[in-house]
Amino acid sequence: MTALTPSAGDASRPPLTPVACQDVMEIIEGKAATVGVSQLINWKSDVFSGGTTLAAYPSGGAASVFRALEVNLPLCRILSGVDYGGQPFTNRIVVMPAPTVGDQAVRFQEVANLGDGHLRYTEHTVVRSGDTIAAFAMVDVDRQTPFPPKLVTQQVQRLAAAQPRPQVNGEL
Repeated sequence: MTALTPSAGDASRPPLTPVACQDVMEIIEGKAATVGVSQLINWKSDVFSGGTTLAAYPSGGAASVFRALEVNLPLCRILSGVDYGGQPFTNRIVVMPAPTVGDQAVRFQEVANLGDGHLRYTEHTVVRSGDTIAAFAMVDVDRQTPFPPKLVTQQVQRLAAAQPRPQVNGEL
Protein backbone atom coordinates (compact mmCIF):
# COMPACT_ATOMS: atom_id res chain seq x y z
CA MET A 1 0.00 0.00 0.00
CA THR A 2 1.22 3.47 -0.86
CA ALA A 3 0.02 6.82 0.44
CA LEU A 4 -0.82 9.29 -2.32
CA THR A 5 0.91 12.63 -2.39
CA PRO A 6 -0.88 15.59 -3.97
CA SER A 7 0.78 16.48 -7.25
CA ALA A 8 0.38 18.87 -10.13
CA GLY A 9 1.43 16.12 -12.53
CA ASP A 10 4.27 13.66 -12.91
CA ALA A 11 7.48 15.55 -13.64
CA SER A 12 9.23 12.36 -14.83
CA ARG A 13 7.29 12.21 -18.12
CA PRO A 14 5.50 14.61 -20.46
CA PRO A 15 1.73 15.07 -20.07
CA LEU A 16 -0.72 12.90 -21.96
CA THR A 17 -2.69 14.23 -24.91
CA PRO A 18 -5.37 15.30 -25.35
CA VAL A 19 -5.59 17.28 -22.11
CA ALA A 20 -8.91 15.55 -21.32
CA CYS A 21 -7.02 12.24 -21.08
CA GLN A 22 -4.44 13.75 -18.73
CA ASP A 23 -7.29 14.99 -16.53
CA VAL A 24 -9.00 11.56 -16.55
CA MET A 25 -5.81 9.73 -15.55
CA GLU A 26 -4.98 12.23 -12.80
CA ILE A 27 -8.48 11.80 -11.35
CA ILE A 28 -8.32 8.00 -11.30
CA GLU A 29 -4.83 8.19 -9.78
CA GLY A 30 -6.12 10.53 -7.03
CA LYS A 31 -3.62 13.29 -7.93
CA ALA A 32 -5.86 16.13 -6.68
CA ALA A 33 -7.05 14.37 -3.52
CA THR A 34 -6.44 15.77 -0.07
CA VAL A 35 -5.40 12.31 1.10
CA GLY A 36 -5.41 8.88 -0.44
CA VAL A 37 -3.89 5.46 -0.70
CA SER A 38 -3.23 3.01 -3.51
CA GLN A 39 -2.79 -0.73 -3.34
CA LEU A 40 -1.34 -3.15 -5.89
CA ILE A 41 -3.13 -6.50 -5.93
CA ASN A 42 -1.39 -9.68 -7.06
CA TRP A 43 -3.99 -12.35 -7.77
CA LYS A 44 -3.25 -15.97 -6.90
CA SER A 45 -4.64 -17.20 -10.21
CA ASP A 46 -3.11 -14.64 -12.58
CA VAL A 47 0.28 -13.22 -13.44
CA PHE A 48 -1.15 -9.76 -14.15
CA SER A 49 -1.94 -7.41 -11.31
CA GLY A 50 -4.87 -5.24 -10.35
CA GLY A 51 -5.06 -2.29 -8.05
CA THR A 52 -7.21 0.13 -6.14
CA THR A 53 -6.91 3.79 -5.30
CA LEU A 54 -8.95 5.54 -2.62
CA ALA A 55 -8.89 9.33 -2.83
CA ALA A 56 -10.60 11.50 -0.20
CA TYR A 57 -11.72 15.08 -0.77
CA PRO A 58 -13.10 17.90 1.39
CA SER A 59 -16.89 18.14 1.68
CA GLY A 60 -18.40 18.25 -1.82
CA GLY A 61 -14.99 17.97 -3.48
CA ALA A 62 -15.38 14.40 -4.73
CA ALA A 63 -18.66 15.28 -6.48
CA SER A 64 -16.95 18.18 -8.27
CA VAL A 65 -13.98 16.04 -9.31
CA PHE A 66 -16.30 13.27 -10.51
CA ARG A 67 -18.24 15.76 -12.65
CA ALA A 68 -14.92 16.67 -14.31
CA LEU A 69 -14.27 12.97 -14.92
CA GLU A 70 -17.70 12.57 -16.54
CA VAL A 71 -17.08 15.62 -18.77
CA ASN A 72 -13.54 14.62 -19.82
CA LEU A 73 -14.01 10.87 -20.36
CA PRO A 74 -16.11 11.23 -23.58
CA LEU A 75 -13.40 13.57 -24.96
CA CYS A 76 -10.69 10.97 -24.35
CA ARG A 77 -10.95 8.31 -27.07
CA ILE A 78 -7.30 8.17 -28.13
CA LEU A 79 -4.63 8.71 -25.47
CA SER A 80 -1.05 9.52 -26.48
CA GLY A 81 2.05 10.03 -24.44
CA VAL A 82 5.51 8.79 -23.57
CA ASP A 83 5.96 5.83 -21.22
CA TYR A 84 8.45 5.69 -18.34
CA GLY A 85 10.99 4.09 -20.69
CA GLY A 86 10.80 7.08 -23.03
CA GLN A 87 8.82 5.27 -25.74
CA PRO A 88 5.86 7.04 -27.39
CA PHE A 89 2.50 5.27 -27.27
CA THR A 90 -1.04 5.71 -28.49
CA ASN A 91 -3.84 3.77 -26.76
CA ARG A 92 -7.57 3.54 -27.36
CA ILE A 93 -10.11 4.37 -24.65
CA VAL A 94 -13.36 2.40 -24.75
CA VAL A 95 -16.19 3.52 -22.45
CA MET A 96 -18.18 0.60 -21.02
CA PRO A 97 -21.43 0.33 -19.06
CA ALA A 98 -20.90 1.53 -15.50
CA PRO A 99 -21.79 -0.60 -12.49
CA THR A 100 -24.73 0.51 -10.34
CA VAL A 101 -22.77 1.10 -7.15
CA GLY A 102 -21.98 4.16 -5.06
CA ASP A 103 -23.27 7.65 -5.80
CA GLN A 104 -21.76 7.81 -9.31
CA ALA A 105 -19.70 5.40 -11.39
CA VAL A 106 -17.91 5.10 -14.74
CA ARG A 107 -16.10 2.20 -16.37
CA PHE A 108 -13.70 2.16 -19.31
CA GLN A 109 -10.81 0.26 -20.86
CA GLU A 110 -7.46 1.50 -22.03
CA VAL A 111 -6.34 -0.73 -24.92
CA ALA A 112 -2.63 -0.76 -25.80
CA ASN A 113 -1.14 -2.43 -28.88
CA LEU A 114 1.96 -4.28 -27.64
CA GLY A 115 3.04 -5.37 -31.12
CA ASP A 116 3.09 -8.84 -32.65
CA GLY A 117 -0.73 -8.85 -32.48
CA HIS A 118 -0.88 -8.62 -28.67
CA LEU A 119 -3.16 -6.19 -26.83
CA ARG A 120 -2.99 -5.07 -23.20
CA TYR A 121 -6.36 -4.26 -21.66
CA THR A 122 -6.51 -2.10 -18.53
CA GLU A 123 -10.05 -1.88 -17.23
CA HIS A 124 -10.87 1.02 -14.91
CA THR A 125 -13.97 1.13 -12.71
CA VAL A 126 -14.26 4.46 -10.90
CA VAL A 127 -16.87 5.02 -8.20
CA ARG A 128 -17.74 8.03 -6.06
CA SER A 129 -19.11 7.30 -2.63
CA GLY A 130 -19.71 10.44 -0.59
CA ASP A 131 -16.48 12.43 -0.43
CA THR A 132 -14.28 9.58 -1.67
CA ILE A 133 -13.46 8.32 -5.15
CA ALA A 134 -12.46 4.67 -5.44
CA ALA A 135 -10.73 3.51 -8.61
CA PHE A 136 -10.34 -0.19 -9.40
CA ALA A 137 -7.99 -1.29 -12.20
CA MET A 138 -7.40 -4.69 -13.77
CA VAL A 139 -4.67 -5.45 -16.32
CA ASP A 140 -4.57 -8.38 -18.73
CA VAL A 141 -2.99 -9.24 -22.08
CA ASP A 142 -4.96 -10.65 -25.01
CA ARG A 143 -8.11 -11.00 -22.91
CA GLN A 144 -10.46 -8.62 -21.14
CA THR A 145 -10.67 -9.41 -17.45
CA PRO A 146 -12.84 -7.16 -15.26
CA PHE A 147 -11.99 -6.29 -11.68
CA PRO A 148 -14.23 -8.74 -9.74
CA PRO A 149 -17.65 -6.96 -9.69
CA LYS A 150 -18.63 -8.47 -6.32
CA LEU A 151 -15.44 -7.12 -4.78
CA VAL A 152 -16.13 -3.64 -6.23
CA THR A 153 -19.64 -3.72 -4.73
CA GLN A 154 -18.39 -4.99 -1.37
CA GLN A 155 -15.64 -2.38 -1.12
CA VAL A 156 -17.94 0.51 -2.11
CA GLN A 157 -20.52 -0.62 0.47
CA ARG A 158 -17.80 -0.65 3.15
CA LEU A 159 -16.62 2.76 2.04
CA ALA A 160 -20.14 4.18 2.25
CA ALA A 161 -20.67 2.68 5.71
CA ALA A 162 -17.40 4.19 6.96
CA GLN A 163 -18.32 7.76 6.01
CA PRO A 164 -20.49 10.06 8.10
CA ARG A 165 -24.03 10.43 6.77
CA PRO A 166 -25.30 13.96 6.12
CA GLN A 167 -27.82 15.09 8.70
CA VAL A 168 -31.41 15.41 7.52
CA ASN A 169 -34.02 17.66 9.23
CA GLY A 170 -32.10 18.09 12.47
CA GLU A 171 -31.33 14.36 12.73
CA LEU A 172 -28.47 13.55 15.13
